[in-house]
Amino acid sequence: NGVTASLTRRMAKGLELIASYTLSKAYDDASDFDEQPQNPFDLQAERALSSQQQQQRFSLNGLWNLPIPGQIELVPIVTLGTGRPIDPLVGLDANLSDAFPLSARPLGFGRNSLQTPRTANVDFGVVKTIQFGEYRHLDLIVQFFNLFNHVTATAINPFFGTGSVPLAGFGQPIQGTSPRQIQFAANFEY
Repeated sequence: NGVTASLTRRMAKGLELIASYTLSKAYDDASDFDEQPQNPFDLQAERALSSQQQQQRFSLNGLWNLPIPGQIELVPIVTLGTGRPIDPLVGLDANLSDAFPLSARPLGFGRNSLQTPRTANVDFGVVKTIQFGEYRHLDLIVQFFNLFNHVTATAINPFFGTGSVPLAGFGQPIQGTSPRQIQFAANFEY
């Protein structure tokens, strides 16, 4: 269930922008083929937020032809979003279901009741076009992925343990986005 709103500003004075915002909620009882129910005889208890759920997402991208001689374009892409659900687990087959992968959750935790932190990313590109006659041109491109080198957690430690006290590191980030990457390219069209 969701709604998306978008705004597009067509090329005017060398600037084009596209912004979109999505507000959604996705429920299921299994988000992937390898997800096992904690109790195969009570699938209704598995109904919860989907692992693919991202409640809010905002994206802004643009194209700006600089008003200087030499055909240079700037291409920013900004993406912001809320975190995604994670299923807490005890780390062993505590409910003796022989399920693999493991599906036993700690007491008091529902399916996908943890959440990763919100996301924020900025990518940026610069394109310099060199004309060779009417139909040929060379594009020199530099692209920055994760421009500000901001690490966003994409996964957190879901293993609580079997007791009433969580293991050290439970709910802490264990995987993040890639660090800043810079890519250079040349494209010749004829």
